[in-house]
Amino acid sequence: MSLHFYHTLKKWQLLKNQHQWVLGAVIQTQGSVYRKAGALMLLSDAGHQLGLLSGGCLESDLLLQARKVIALGKSRKVVYDASDEDGIAWKLGIGCGGRAEILLLPCNAENNFLQLDAVLELLQSGKACSYTLDISGSSATIQTAEKTWEKRTLGHLQGEGENASFTTLINPPPHLFIMGCGIDMAPLSELALTLGWQVTVVDHRLTPQKKARFPEAAATVAIAARELPEELLNKPDAAIVAHHNMQLDADAIGALQNSSCRYIGLLGPRHRWQDVLGLANLNERDIRIPIAGPSGLALGGDLPESVALSMLAEIHAVLHGSSAKPLSNTYLQWP
Repeated sequence: MSLHFYHTLKKWQLLKNQHQWVLGAVIQTQGSVYRKAGALMLLSDAGHQLGLLSGGCLESDLLLQARKVIALGKSRKVVYDASDEDGIAWKLGIGCGGRAEILLLPCNAENNFLQLDAVLELLQSGKACSYTLDISGSSATIQTAEKTWEKRTLGHLQGEGENASFTTLINPPPHLFIMGCGIDMAPLSELALTLGWQVTVVDHRLTPQKKARFPEAAATVAIAARELPEELLNKPDAAIVAHHNMQLDADAIGALQNSSCRYIGLLGPRHRWQDVLGLANLNERDIRIPIAGPSGLALGGDLPESVALSMLAEIHAVLHGSSAKPLSNTYLQWP
């Protein structure tokens, strides 16, 4: 199951009235840490740990701290400093060397569960929200916001003392449209779902047998691309066009130019990309949303699973504003 906060909230909502809860938030960091400011998780008196605030190395101690918050009914801050030889982070053997300040807040009916039900409702509708925690008052407020995955650090402190608050952006999972129901698209849907993304397969040729190729968690829409209503075109953040039919691909490319997509990818070689654009009556100057063709990064491999990894890696990099270059040059050299 994905650790995206949307999925964390879905699991929590089923359990929220059965246990006592604490919301944990990374509110400030220095140096090298696994999660940045804005990371959120939920912990319960029964030992539930929904989400992550570290690489898994701090959560056991955080659970002990959360039980103190529940017992006292008051929020508290915990600092983990891996450079401090007397600190708990050093004793836990964490080698990252960074410092993380974590806020733990009671999350119960008295403070309206810190507005988390409303947050989930917004995320389910595909909207992002600006989420503000009143540090001293153990309360929260939300408002809708523009989606963006481009910044890893999404949270920031405001004010001091009793007036201090912490605000972070909570995004819904990216929504991927797969235009085409070929069996080679099944690994793409599975991998995207593993990342916690939402997946919709769109193809008027969908039959019960073809739907069975895809995971149950993937939505399916049996409609031609040229007939997609505006409501559906406003849902995707990215799309892969792979009908294995040039005219159907051209119809999809044309329709997606009026969509909410930040990435459109076309399966096949470059010369096919040019032919499909011609059928769609598009030229490069008129393209509103760039079309990657061929879609994907040069990872090697030709099986559907390798192609899926290649395409999804490029989509991930584009949505997050990343260069997709290696983090080290140990094995791969880039110009």
